[in-house]
Amino acid sequence: MKRQRSDRDRRTYEDPQIVSSYGRHRELQAPEQTLLDQLGPDLDRMEMLDLGVGAGRTAWHFAPRVKSYLGLDYAKAMVERCRRDLPAYRFIEGDASDLGFAGDNSYDLVLFSYNGIDHLEPPVRERALAEMKRVLRPGGVMVFSSHNANFLPTIVDRFRFRFQSTLRETARSLKWAMVFNLHNPTLRFRLPLSVGVVNDGTHSFKSSGLYYIRPDLQVAALERLDMQDIRCAPNESAVYCRASDPGVATFASAWVYYRCRKPGSPR
Repeated sequence: MKRQRSDRDRRTYEDPQIVSSYGRHRELQAPEQTLLDQLGPDLDRMEMLDLGVGAGRTAWHFAPRVKSYLGLDYAKAMVERCRRDLPAYRFIEGDASDLGFAGDNSYDLVLFSYNGIDHLEPPVRERALAEMKRVLRPGGVMVFSSHNANFLPTIVDRFRFRFQSTLRETARSLKWAMVFNLHNPTLRFRLPLSVGVVNDGTHSFKSSGLYYIRPDLQVAALERLDMQDIRCAPNESAVYCRASDPGVATFASAWVYYRCRKPGSPR
């Protein structure tokens, strides 16, 4: 089943229409822009690993500014799009949970944007985070985003059946409510949910379920990994707050950005 989920997601991201759609978007999200701005003075001395790079959205902004850049994605079509659009930089196919091509302490910045990590099964996700830490140099920066379990009631409500002003729209509402419930038959009865896999309709349900986690639980996982200076930002916010802020647990945003450092002093 896990292999089927992985293969299904890979096929989705190999779809030419989805690759083309991703290739049209180059804007950074607010927390990513903050990262770029705050690291700006040091980027030219940093070696960067950009995981789940997709069609290169983040590469357009970070690759020209860092000392060295490597983008990685598991979808061959996405990597080919990056190589076509950004031939000056290096992109490879790979698995974020197995960064065997990189030695310990190889990078100063590891980014896994746009919730790419949420496609991984929980044990694989943990390995990916451990690998991200391993390849970081002491004092290096790890940043990733992940879907927020606090947002799940909004998703459930979005797919709730409602009578509409026209028969056509009512039928459409019924159709998507049925599709959503088919993929998530018990979800509405399990809310509030602190962590779980949900098929939220991404790519019209062509992708498998995505991992959702409450922000304070993700912070706790990073603390168990011995990461330091953990900060969090809702996806629409340019401001990172300390993970110790009690408001983090109640973030209501669709996803959350996590920024932290590997123990030790930067080189």
